[in-house]
Amino acid sequence: MNKLIAVFIFIVVFYPLGNTHAFDFFDGRLYLRGNIHETLNIRTHEDFRDIRYSSFRTTLRLESIFKITSRPGLDVRIHALGKYYYDKALDLDSQQRHAVREEAGGRHKYRDFRRPRDMDEWLSELYLDVKWETFQIRAGKQIVSWGETAEDRVADLINPLDTKYMLGYPDWEDFKLGLWMARLFWTPKDIWQDLSFELIVIPFHFLPQRLPPGGAGLFIGQPLIPNAGYQKMFDKQRRDEPPTNLKNFEIGLRIRGYADILEGIDWAVSHFYTRTDSGLIDGDGGFGNYVNMMLGLPMKGDVYKYPFYNSTAFTFSTTWSRIKAGIRGEVAYNSNKDYQFGNFGEIKECDLLTTALTIDKSVMVPYLSRWNKNRSYYFSLTGYQYWLTNHEYNKSTGSYIYWESGKRDSSWTKFSLVVATGFWFDRIIVGGYYTYDLNGNTYVSNYVLFQPGDHWQYLAKYQQVNESGAGRYSDQVVLSIRYEFW
Repeated sequence: MNKLIAVFIFIVVFYPLGNTHAFDFFDGRLYLRGNIHETLNIRTHEDFRDIRYSSFRTTLRLESIFKITSRPGLDVRIHALGKYYYDKALDLDSQQRHAVREEAGGRHKYRDFRRPRDMDEWLSELYLDVKWETFQIRAGKQIVSWGETAEDRVADLINPLDTKYMLGYPDWEDFKLGLWMARLFWTPKDIWQDLSFELIVIPFHFLPQRLPPGGAGLFIGQPLIPNAGYQKMFDKQRRDEPPTNLKNFEIGLRIRGYADILEGIDWAVSHFYTRTDSGLIDGDGGFGNYVNMMLGLPMKGDVYKYPFYNSTAFTFSTTWSRIKAGIRGEVAYNSNKDYQFGNFGEIKECDLLTTALTIDKSVMVPYLSRWNKNRSYYFSLTGYQYWLTNHEYNKSTGSYIYWESGKRDSSWTKFSLVVATGFWFDRIIVGGYYTYDLNGNTYVSNYVLFQPGDHWQYLAKYQQVNESGAGRYSDQVVLSIRYEFW
């Protein structure tokens, strides 16, 4: 923690704010940039644990590019991206310490709350990037974005998520865990529709979704499984994850193009063969071991498995000048994917079709825009639709398939709205993010962002969640200070 404070003081005091880049070495061949981010999450309502602070986190994020060679026809670089944090909530809130100690199984889990667990969590990217004429290869640890929508992952399924890091509410890309892979790009010259091709090969590296320790983060309200039951589940999921070997082989292909129709459409078609990031209880044997695990009895074999499935997707983005709006969309078909069924470890194979359509538009709002010196208001509306095929619901037992909707129905509809406008030469941004699904769940986030210059950001945000099991205990205020050095 003291090292992070020292770095922050050095940046603020000694670094000249007027520079274009944070650090340039070796005649500009080595370039460094990053930010230091302080966030405090305060719960507006305390549950039976009396926890007041969800998180009080200092995060240091650094990105570097080293140019090995750069000449016509050939460019070789090394790219690195890392982030390290220290969460001080346990130092301030004795009830938070008590919750983690009791629900995660002991004081040794404090470290899992305060810091990254291992290199997979703090080293996001480290790869060699070689461009040679129409070819490009990136080999190493990488984060990949294949989608068009910003809020939910539809086609963007390459990297698993680190929900431990969500406590700090950083940028969306920082939720992702990097994977060791090779990416090959080919952009032929003078080809129909400006086609380009991308091949991803992940030969051995598998990471499941990372979860915070019991008593923190996702654990809001009263636990359904007391006495460190959640932690037993999560620890066993980690032990059962596939070992690092060629049996984890994943592969993806993406074709991008530009269709010169209407007002021009950027489009992409992709296919990805991958594993599920969250463990499933593996049949009768897995359920029997699950019961033994919860009772503290010996287990014979694994509880969880991580099966493979296929994801095929189409994405596009365009503009429509008649309504002065941008339009983005995604369609993804996940086939042969396993889901949990009922409460006894049974698994059903289903297909999931997901569509998302986004409209981005700036609007002059009567009275409000005139009052705000004729500034426009930015709106982004997205509709999501999910259809689960091979759906099954057993009315006699009440068993149903546990899938993304969280309900027993075979379809799910959700809407999200982003609204924002600026004040005082756009140094102050006021906005909100709102979601609603037909199950009755809502999410509201209103914020005020102050940007006095190119480097400092001050954010105040209020979040309100209305979901099953969460209630008002998930509502919180987020205060954030961020310094960018670039």
